[in-house]
Amino acid sequence: MKDDIVAIATPLGFSAIGVIRLSGPNVINIVKRVFSPRRNKDLEKVSSHTLHYGNIIYKDEIIDEVLVAIYKAPNSYTGENMVEIFTHGSPIILEEILKILVEEGARIAERGEFTKRAFLNGKIDLLQAESINEIIRAESKTALKRALSKLKGEVSKSLRELKSKVEHLRIYLEASMDFPEDVEEREREDWLRRLEEIKREVSYLLEKAERGDWIKGGYRVILVGRPNVGKSSLFNALMKEDRAIVTPIPGTTRDYIEGELYLSSGHLVKIYDTAGLGIPKDILDKMGMEKTEKILEKSNLILFVVDGSGEISEEEINLFEKIRSYQNKEIILVINKVDLPQKVELSVFSEDIEKIFVSAKEGIGIEDLEKAIERHISSQELEDGIFLNVYHREKLKEIYQFCEEGISVLINLPQSLDILGDILYDMEKAFGEILGEEVSLDIADKIFANFCVGK
Repeated sequence: MKDDIVAIATPLGFSAIGVIRLSGPNVINIVKRVFSPRRNKDLEKVSSHTLHYGNIIYKDEIIDEVLVAIYKAPNSYTGENMVEIFTHGSPIILEEILKILVEEGARIAERGEFTKRAFLNGKIDLLQAESINEIIRAESKTALKRALSKLKGEVSKSLRELKSKVEHLRIYLEASMDFPEDVEEREREDWLRRLEEIKREVSYLLEKAERGDWIKGGYRVILVGRPNVGKSSLFNALMKEDRAIVTPIPGTTRDYIEGELYLSSGHLVKIYDTAGLGIPKDILDKMGMEKTEKILEKSNLILFVVDGSGEISEEEINLFEKIRSYQNKEIILVINKVDLPQKVELSVFSEDIEKIFVSAKEGIGIEDLEKAIERHISSQELEDGIFLNVYHREKLKEIYQFCEEGISVLINLPQSLDILGDILYDMEKAFGEILGEEVSLDIADKIFANFCVGK
């Protein structure tokens, strides 16, 4: 990494300030050639982490009045010499200074190249590098909190501790490899206990990664029920705007509508208004219901909506029982239209199901429904979620499989312990790949390609 890179680090558009970032061995000298400090000083001799006021001048023309921050290797974000130029936030100024710096010898940075250099120079591990992008893209306070936790190295610490346990077990095992027939029962039981413990912790990390998906992508809540029970009106009431078309004609919603709700707790909730389920009247009805069922499978919480002013049909009871058969789905029974005389017989539903009474039209009970959604989210322990990408999750699944294979070897002793030694070595390697200790540059390139330019 002997070349010098430069990029605009702030979004293009008119703003109070803009930032241009450089990194590389010669960046201080490059900036020095076009920066005229108000006080006569040599940027290459100033202390690291200092700020300097002056003008960018090129071919005897003042381009802008700026502040220049100097960060010297290895005590910088990338581990290299870095410079940040704070300009007025005009896209014309930013583009002009960028062009000048390229003419002076820097090249335009690739996506995520600054963070990639920080990773390659050992300033952060791969998980921490990912967290920086997750901080930038966080859509809720909860997502931001989890991303910051990952940046601090909390996830990395858990993985390193697990890797260390595997390493210690392998070293202990290698001492016994020459005489597997002499392995005592208590030693075998100790190894089994350790592998079972690692397996449980890996399984728990995978569960937390799933909860992390809910945090990052939003907790998915779906409105389900037969046509014309008021699902679209309830959707609009939760969104606090008229997003879905509402008519007295049954089956108005043929496709699903998605909206986002930010709860006071900081959680992002994605709410789906869907086509009513039942017996389709035509091909459009059938297609809409098929989409509803697909969203149902991906949902976290189901709001089963019934019309409190009408009677419950046999078809509706069958639909409710079908939904209850879904695995790992939370359900709230929402009785709508409580502003009208009530005819609904709730005894047909099980007593243990949570019930919320609302009038979407009059706004009655909407706050109670939001609180109920929040309670269900809290019960999922989302605060404990972690962010892992698909590659890292697949590696954890590999490690889980290695644990099972190792346990099988120990259960079936006596047999060659070499097999178990190889399994433990592969486990160590997989942990190293998650942390970026042994990751290929191809994988790293794919991860950093999701970053924005300038980060």
